[in-house]
Amino acid sequence: MAVIALAGASGGPGVTTSALALLLSWPLPAGRKALLAECDPDGGAVVAGYLEGRVPGPHSLANLQVADRLGRLEAGLWEQLINLSVPETQADRLLLPGLKHPAQAAGLAGTWPHLATLFGAWHRSVGCDVLVDLGRSGAGGPASALAASADVVAVVVRGTLRAAVAARPRIEALRELAGGRGAQNLGLLLIGEGPYAERDITAHLELPVLARLPFDPQAARVLTHGGEGGRAFARSGLLRQAAEAGRRLQRLAWERQEQLAAPVGAEGVV
Repeated sequence: MAVIALAGASGGPGVTTSALALLLSWPLPAGRKALLAECDPDGGAVVAGYLEGRVPGPHSLANLQVADRLGRLEAGLWEQLINLSVPETQADRLLLPGLKHPAQAAGLAGTWPHLATLFGAWHRSVGCDVLVDLGRSGAGGPASALAASADVVAVVVRGTLRAAVAARPRIEALRELAGGRGAQNLGLLLIGEGPYAERDITAHLELPVLARLPFDPQAARVLTHGGEGGRAFARSGLLRQAAEAGRRLQRLAWERQEQLAAPVGAEGVV
């Protein structure tokens, strides 16, 4: 199992939209689960957008602050999850809704590292891949603990000059965060929009493309605003390619885990 963090920058295509497409298409063998954790300090978007507010109860990342203080973070996490599976009886695609107001982020300063540790252990003990939506600001500040502990960190970027320029400082911050580990787990989730080819974006940002998603405004609108997408949404290019992107990110995370677990000999990792 794996922990994948997604981060963005101004001018980006919407990290949450990409993360939600991945969750709904994530490859799940029998008995496995996938969790999308909205950890953007600026607030969550899925409940008001894709779910159109139709969620009973006060499910929110903010509620984990109290659970953490009481030493029951894992139990508290389960209590906040929303089932996005179809059919619902499967309960294998789960959502941790984000903050309802950016001011709530300050109260989670001490919880972010604990949550990062929990995700790292939970994806093994529960058999669950974790997608962490860091939004545009979660790659810095206290919430960056989630990026630091992830198996793979993907910066979501379009093939436009504005997106590429905006992504550079975010990437520099993530490289600095990686420290001595280098940035082997860092790369791009490229959205197929804009005049610049993949080679131009990778050369400018000095990062490889880990996975790709198409520019599909019609399907993306269902993810951002809700509504009945019907068969067209279920068969959309966005969801089809999100399934392939998920397989790619999953494999990369497994490879990263194997590298870190390999013994270190006199000549380095062997």
